[in-house]
Amino acid sequence: MEQHYKSIKRVLWIILFANLAVAITKIVLGISINATSVLADGFHSLTDGSSNIIGLIGINFAMKPVDDDHPYGHSKYEMLGSLVIVAMLGFLSFQILLEIYQKLLNPVAPSVEPLSLVIMIGTLVVNLFVTIYEKNVGTKLNSTILVSDAMHTRSDVFVTLGVITSMALIYLGFPIWIDAVVSLLVVFFILKAAYEIFKDSSSILLDAKVVDDQEISLILNNLPEIKGIHHIRSRGTLQNLFIDMHVLTDDFLSVKEAHALSHVIETSIQQHFSSSMVQVITHIEPFSTSKHQTEGLLK
Repeated sequence: MEQHYKSIKRVLWIILFANLAVAITKIVLGISINATSVLADGFHSLTDGSSNIIGLIGINFAMKPVDDDHPYGHSKYEMLGSLVIVAMLGFLSFQILLEIYQKLLNPVAPSVEPLSLVIMIGTLVVNLFVTIYEKNVGTKLNSTILVSDAMHTRSDVFVTLGVITSMALIYLGFPIWIDAVVSLLVVFFILKAAYEIFKDSSSILLDAKVVDDQEISLILNNLPEIKGIHHIRSRGTLQNLFIDMHVLTDDFLSVKEAHALSHVIETSIQQHFSSSMVQVITHIEPFSTSKHQTEGLLK
């Protein structure tokens, strides 16, 4: 597990430097040409870097080992870090809305040059690389913080596309209020990213189901000792998975045999989710002429 978190930290450091370079470029460009949409996009990119820092802090806490007060470990700090990112995005959206309001009261035409468009296209290419790289690694590592951060950066790609469109339209002679319209689109994508991150992180914090019951049933279907499975529950993440269930078996099974069966069940599930840390708790029940035989047990 420690190596897993070290891999996540390494990716976050790489993405942090890439995001800071993109953000500084956009902010400097936005100030120099007086373009609100470019500035908004720049500050949005800056939150990408800030979210990387929050992610690094969260991962440092998540890496702490199990202790007496936290028998399940500290992995949920990763999700708490994602919720901090959501709050930052909400505050940023409010700041951009204020900037849009001030620009509408005192409109100033931005100075758009072909070089500015070239610079923005360059930052777009970097954002595309960051999004694809971080999403692929996050999926491979089953990391909530990396996948959430990739979703955040993905919104930046669409925002930058909108800004480039705005700059091109103003360069072609369109009215300057188009810049404010694009800034509103920036806010929309920021809030959309915040909602998606909140939804994914909160589902883990609230112990939403991680694995489908039928998948667990199929894993154990080849064990002849098992007559049925019910009350299957899963929580956590695909990287750090907790499963508990009730298993029906022959009435004459001894305590020693039942104990051995529970280990076989856990090993089977761990082998199926070989890239994950899996803990399984099995409640062994006797299979007899009871209501369990008529309740549609999984098997």
